[in-house]
Amino acid sequence: MKRVAGGCFVLCLAASSVLAADAESGKRLAQQRCAACHIVTGSPRNDFVAEAPPFLAIGRKYGFDTEAIAFNLVGPHAKMNFALTRPEANDVAAYIQSLAR
Repeated sequence: MKRVAGGCFVLCLAASSVLAADAESGKRLAQQRCAACHIVTGSPRNDFVAEAPPFLAIGRKYGFDTEAIAFNLVGPHAKMNFALTRPEANDVAAYIQSLAR
């Protein structure tokens, strides 16, 4: 029984890390680091890199699931010359989720 309770506690902590994410911080990070290639707002613009999908499309691809988005943000990206920390990825994922509203 203790093992099950401990597992639930760990799952709750993992879920709360995404819930504690800051969408405003994610928006700032996206504007600073991602906007050179991606459309990071809900508004289209014409001068983006063709291989880089808009954040709205990324959100739709993952069903605006912040955990799935954050997981993929910390993974390797072919053309990114930087890496996001897990807290930064959580913030950017929260921002992407906010675009669905």
